[in-house]
Amino acid sequence: MIEIQDLVYQYEKNSPDYIFDKLSFKLEKGSFTTLVGPIGSGKSTLIKILLGLIKVDSYIKIDDLVLCSNNMKQIRMEIGVVFENPEDVFVAETVMDEIAFALENQNKSKKEIWRKVDEIADCVGIKSLLECDPHTLSEGEKILVSLASALVADPQILILDEALSMLDEISKRKILGILKECNEKGVTILNITHDLNESLYGKDIVLLQSGKVLLQGRKEEILKQESKLKRAGLELPFLADLSIRLMYYGVLDHMILDMDEMVNAIWK
Repeated sequence: MIEIQDLVYQYEKNSPDYIFDKLSFKLEKGSFTTLVGPIGSGKSTLIKILLGLIKVDSYIKIDDLVLCSNNMKQIRMEIGVVFENPEDVFVAETVMDEIAFALENQNKSKKEIWRKVDEIADCVGIKSLLECDPHTLSEGEKILVSLASALVADPQILILDEALSMLDEISKRKILGILKECNEKGVTILNITHDLNESLYGKDIVLLQSGKVLLQGRKEEILKQESKLKRAGLELPFLADLSIRLMYYGVLDHMILDMDEMVNAIWK
C-alpha cells in the first residue's frame, strides 16, 4: 500500500544533516503498522512527504500510484489523517458539519452526506455530539471527531500523527480499539508515535533512527529487541517487558501481549 525507496531529505539544501538518509520500507495492504522513533526522527515530516506537502525526488508509491503532482489529488482521496492537535484543522461550527466537510468537497448528495455522517458518528460513538461546537469538546472527543472526519470518506489508508499522545489511557484504549476494528474491515493503518505501548494494538512495528529504518517486522519479534529499543530511547510496554523476564526464567516459552492471556499463562 505504501512503498518508499531510498528517500533522502534534508531541511536545508547542502546541509550535512539528513532527516532521511536513503530511507526505505514497505507497508502491505491491510497492515496495521506502528511507526516509532525518538523526537526529531522525522516522523511528522514523513507524513507531509506522503501528502505531497513537502516535495522530494525519491521514489514513493501509494496504492499503486507514484507520488507526483499528476497523482496527488487521487492519492489524497486515498488517505485520511488524524493530527495531534485536531483543533488546528477544524473548519466548521458543529461536529456534524465538520464530519460532512470532506464529503461536501467530493460533491456527494445531501442525502448521502448525512447518511454517511450518521453512520460514522455511530461507529465512533459521538452521535450525541453532532450539534456541538467541536472547539468546546474534551481532548478525547476532539480526536474522535477528527477520526470520524478522516474515516467518513472511506480512505484506503489512515495515518495518525502522534494523535493519541495527549489522551488519558481510557480514551487512548477506546480509540485504539476503534482503529483495530477499522483495520479488520480492510483499512491500512499507519500509527506514528513515540509511545511503544500503542504498538500492542497493531500488527507490525517500524523503528526510525538516524534517518533510516533500524527495525521492521511483526510486533512480537521487534519487542524482543530490548537493547536496540532502549538505545532509541523507547520503553518496552509492560507486557512485553514481563514476557521477556518470564521467558528468561522459563515460565513462558513465547511473548504474550494480551493481559487475559498472560494471567491465564501464569496461573496454569
